Amino acid sequence: MAGIPPPELMGPIVIPLSTLLVTSTALGMNIISNLATRKLTDIKKFKRVRAETSAFRKEMMGAVKSKNQAKIAKLKKKEKKMRELEAKTSMERMRPMLFFWIPFIAIYYLLTNFLGGINTIVAISPMVIPIPGLNIGDIGLGLEGIYGLSIFWWYFISSFAFSGIISKLLGTSMDI
Repeated sequence: MAGIPPPELMGPIVIPLSTLLVTSTALGMNIISNLATRKLTDIKKFKRVRAETSAFRKEMMGAVKSKNQAKIAKLKKKEKKMRELEAKTSMERMRPMLFFWIPFIAIYYLLTNFLGGINTIVAISPMVIPIPGLNIGDIGLGLEGIYGLSIFWWYFISSFAFSGIISKLLGTSMDI
């Protein structure tokens, strides 16, 4: 039984196809989420409010550092309005995410079931990634030092890797 991989590796689709399927799913869901954000929110307003609140915070910090009590008192009066404005635009930006949350969970659930379960190894790593619970362990392919990544972790890594790029390309990034 030395050359037989553990059951987690014997899903309906094997590496690298399972790796590509999870990566493609993460990429597709990122694109859908960013397109929805672009359609359902006012990105220009969000960036304007973000710039305004950032400038306010910077001004407040400067006043606190210089111990200018008159300026601090003036800015304190404006602080509540700035927080309300920021909260309102943040809620507006989160609306598309709330709308797609359940369908995305359903897609992820279907993906994990299709590939054989949440602990199915879909990617391999030649080294231990120092995050607790990330590495399944030596996957037993007769190659010492090869570690497996489960669907959850590979999806998380793929999604994180593409999110910044896609939001920049579609103009939905939170950069000012």
